[in-house]
Amino acid sequence: MEPPQLATLWTIDAADVITSVGADWNAFAAANDGAALTGSRVVGRSLFDFIAGDETRRIYQLLLRRVRALDAPILLPFRCDSPDARRHMRLEIRPGRERGVEFRGVCLRSETRRHLRLVSASEPRPRALLVSCSFCLLVQVPPKSWLEAEDAVVRLRLLDGDAPPRLVYGVCPACKTRLGEASGGAAPLR
Repeated sequence: MEPPQLATLWTIDAADVITSVGADWNAFAAANDGAALTGSRVVGRSLFDFIAGDETRRIYQLLLRRVRALDAPILLPFRCDSPDARRHMRLEIRPGRERGVEFRGVCLRSETRRHLRLVSASEPRPRALLVSCSFCLLVQVPPKSWLEAEDAVVRLRLLDGDAPPRLVYGVCPACKTRLGEASGGAAPLR
């Protein structure tokens, strides 16, 4: 297990454009199979260019609206896994200057795992789709279960073929409830 460490810091302006990234952004991107996401490639672009899934984008819009309206931070647990590690993290979203917002991701714990092709960005993908929660990274197993990626691989026999399915992102029911509360709603997000 790796010791907890600062994952990264980034800021957006009032139009949700990324204005800066922290000193350890590039190292964290590389460690998460995101070498194409260096600071020079993300600064100046919309935050929403990097958030997959309509449902996830909508939740982030609600969270940003709440942070700006209340001028108060929100803390959220989330996962940021790589093919070789599970990373349990905390995201702090807090008000910045001139209606900007600061994000700080802190790694609370990291567990190494056997390389998991399912979450590797470099794997070729067929047309088959599999839903993963954008926040906790559980994988949807029909009809209504959500499992850790390794368990879903076994249950769905995902790696019996040549390539794993393409991941698309949504939000599991537990995270919808938790995020609904964090964004100020009394009910789960729908």
